[in-house]
Amino acid sequence: MDYKKIRVLMLGWEFPPILTGGLGPACYGLAKSLANFVELKIVLPKSDLNFKMKRVNLIGLNHFDFDPATGEMMVDDFRKFLAAEFIDELNPEPAELRISYNYPDITGNEVIALFNEADSYGTNIMRKVQAFAEVMEQLSDKIEFDVIHAHDWITFPAAVRLKKKTGKPLVLHVHSLETDRAHPEARNPVYHIEHQGMLHADRILPVSAYTKNSIINLYGIAAEKIYPIYNAIDETVSYKVSRNDQEKWILFLGRITRQKGPEFLLETMIKLCSKMPEAKFIIAGTGDKTDWLKEQVHANGLDHQTIFTGYVKREKVTELLASADAYFMPSVSEPFGLSALEAAQFKIPCVLSKQSGVSEVLFNVLKADCWDTDKFANQLYAVCNYKGIRDTMVRLTSNDLKNISWDHSAREVLKSYKHLVEGNSE
Repeated sequence: MDYKKIRVLMLGWEFPPILTGGLGPACYGLAKSLANFVELKIVLPKSDLNFKMKRVNLIGLNHFDFDPATGEMMVDDFRKFLAAEFIDELNPEPAELRISYNYPDITGNEVIALFNEADSYGTNIMRKVQAFAEVMEQLSDKIEFDVIHAHDWITFPAAVRLKKKTGKPLVLHVHSLETDRAHPEARNPVYHIEHQGMLHADRILPVSAYTKNSIINLYGIAAEKIYPIYNAIDETVSYKVSRNDQEKWILFLGRITRQKGPEFLLETMIKLCSKMPEAKFIIAGTGDKTDWLKEQVHANGLDHQTIFTGYVKREKVTELLASADAYFMPSVSEPFGLSALEAAQFKIPCVLSKQSGVSEVLFNVLKADCWDTDKFANQLYAVCNYKGIRDTMVRLTSNDLKNISWDHSAREVLKSYKHLVEGNSE
């Protein structure tokens, strides 16, 4: 079977232009390259009809109508969601499909509301995950595919149902784990969804060797079916913004949660700012630890050396990257860390936690264990004050980036597809 004939049904949760975190951009980057080799259909809870991709069918469940009384889904002219330039065997006549659903706990009204909420996650995330799984099981009758590819735990229940119903091979893409987000000892419902999904998977693709080790050690999954696939980044033209000040801007970019190491960020700030008054930390992002961090910054007299930007849109992120003197990622557990690649692309010297996947592909950055704030402070001082160190790091990291691409990652994913669909050895 030719790669171009492999039909992939990909399940995602967020996708441009409707984004919440790093999952959407990563799925988009991979899908864009995969579409050069396979027939790709991506089903999401919510999509924007105005967003188009070449050679990719984007199917957003928010565009279907659900009968409020019966819970039945009305799919008018389903062909429009499946038609693509490389599919010519579809029936050209429009058709109306009426698919019946049996929702023991979810009504038709709730299904409509769930798929049209502004926040794809939210406090009712489990209800959304359940509804997505129910709908996907029924839609599978109308979509032809050879392999299932599901991104992160929110799509795993749907993916497992599809595998049980169709017998098609299942590939799970792990961008993060509950043991990263919550705690290594977390054994909550999300952990169990991840665990069950990985038990049923034929192939697991974590975004780093770091995450592979977590899957083996914390989930008890056999190493033989785990193949790390690194994230990448699209090429962009970087630039620098000149500032009329003597400050050294150190950029923290991400959610302010336990996973991102806010306590180690704070300790590093205290130690560095005491010996480097020109240091200014730009903290871009929001999260459940934001108020705590602001209180601690104030209590330690660091208000004048700290800027909290809150949530930042894409344009503002680019502006911050162009203005920063150093990038700092003190994460406690970071499966990958896509923003570090962005920083490297903008020729910013990076100081990273060793507990991260991106440190496996950026060889010429400075690294320390997340708890070693003395070392972090010294490393940040060095990159901000010694031009030779900074210039060497930037030059060598630019070389690292040449070996990172979505096309390379897509070809690695294709090896898994080929092995599972054709039964070939790798």
